[in-house]
This record gives sequence, C-alpha cells and structure tokens, in this order.
Amino acid sequence: MKYISLVFVLLITACSNVPVSTMLHFSDAKPEDFFQVDPNGIRVKVTINSESTFDPVVSVGLSATIQDENGERKFTFPLEQICMHKLAAETGYFSDKPAFDVFILKLSAQAIKSLAVINKERMSGNKKRVGLSAGVNFSKTSNVINEDTVLSIGLKLSENDKFVMLIDNWRVQEVK
Repeated sequence: MKYISLVFVLLITACSNVPVSTMLHFSDAKPEDFFQVDPNGIRVKVTINSESTFDPVVSVGLSATIQDENGERKFTFPLEQICMHKLAAETGYFSDKPAFDVFILKLSAQAIKSLAVINKERMSGNKKRVGLSAGVNFSKTSNVINEDTVLSIGLKLSENDKFVMLIDNWRVQEVK
C-alpha cells in the first residue's frame, strides 16, 4: 500500500502541496510493502467544507493497470463509506474556520478481490508493467463546490495507525 500511496502522492504534487512529512513517511517504500498490508485495515479520511456537497464514494477513485503479453487489464478499487461526522466551525481572533465534513472510507469487497488478483499476477513471474492511479473527480453531478472549498485526504494502512496526510488543506479550483 505504501507504493500506491507514494504514487498517489507523486500524482497530486502537480495540483497541491503535499506535506513534507508525508514524503518522508513513504520515502523508503518498496513495491512489496503494498502486498504486506492487510487490505481490510486500510482507511481513507476525506475532509471537506460542509457547505460543499461531495460524495467521496463516487468521487475518490483508485485503480491499477497491468500490461503484459496478454494485453492490458484495468482494476478498480471502489471505496465504501464507514462513517461521516462534522467538525464545527470555529471563530478566532485572526481567522475563522468553516465547518467540515469528515468521511472515513474503506476498501470494498471488490477492491480487496482486485488486490488479490494483482498480487497473484505479481507472483506469476511473467514480465509486466503495473500502473497505479488515484484521484478525486469533482465533475460528478452530485458535487457542488465553490472558491472556498478546501479538501484534505489522509491514509492509514491499518486500523491502529495514524492518518498520514496525502493532501492537506488544498483549495479546490474550478477549471473553466
């Protein structure tokens, strides 16, 4: 999972500031590390302004492709929402913080099956190319954002770990 996380971090650096602590956390990650993680314990935390309308299950996408002599196969890793809670708005002397919705997500049964297939493919010994991608799609019809929308995404690889911030307070900008 560290490998996917590292790739995710690299993909999003073009559109947000990734915390240095995150880069350091995943700097020694190896592809094998990903397959040593219990997929049932992987959690994703998405935090976004409450005035935004956002469906993380539809909008957060994880996928992988394997290319070998048999062609290219794509695997998706759908997420399921475990819970959602709200953080109240805060008023301060120097700045105010809006209310935030915090979503906790986990890998679905289909995602766990996809991971098992990819691990089996990896162990087969055939020469292959593997591509991983992750992203957030705000163009879904249920999402409503404005110029004040701020998004954070955290990841933890087991239920007992702390969340590692992949995206921290990224101001979402509409592309026109």
